[in-house]
Amino acid sequence: MSPAQAAAAATSGGVKITLNCQIGNTGLGTFKVTANGSSSTVTVPCGGSATVTNPSWMPGATAAIDETAGPVGTRLVTNASVSLAPYVVAYFALALPCYPGVTTPGCPATSRAYRREIFPWWLVAVMLGSLLLATLGVILAQVWMVGQRIRYFHRLYFDNPEAFRGAMRNLALVPGMAWQIRLRSRLLRVPLPPGFDDAERVIREDTQRL
Repeated sequence: MSPAQAAAAATSGGVKITLNCQIGNTGLGTFKVTANGSSSTVTVPCGGSATVTNPSWMPGATAAIDETAGPVGTRLVTNASVSLAPYVVAYFALALPCYPGVTTPGCPATSRAYRREIFPWWLVAVMLGSLLLATLGVILAQVWMVGQRIRYFHRLYFDNPEAFRGAMRNLALVPGMAWQIRLRSRLLRVPLPPGFDDAERVIREDTQRL
């Protein structure tokens, strides 16, 4: 082997970098390759490739690859590495687009204020408002039903006392109905029908009501 051939064999063939951009084939990426204490840079177009070499690079050494500049709106490739060889080593770089919420080299920082702006607070307000309106509607419906029930007992007691006792008997068969009428009538400040307490007591003590 001649001295020229020996020198060529002792030198790495370099690194061929191919850049694949997911945002299209427009743009350039600049890569810095460092090995054996020496660095070289190369510019690669999106969808294309370029080979970078350095006379100080030796086969078997590890070459660190960092993208110093890339297409607008893409994340930079950092901390990549390849093993050098007497021939040209291939390296495939992927330029991924930036997206909100994550800060990476080459992408602008996403501040907390920006995240608050894009959060759909109006949707939360609509959901809470709908929930409050639905709850209020249920409460008002219960209030209206209780008022109607109390007025019904008033009319029934005065028009037909016997029917009132029969209604109270049916009421006693419904668990918890009597105390609900009593509690809600106090909250609404609506008096109970005359004889309500006596009828409730009689029905409660009537062992044959079931």
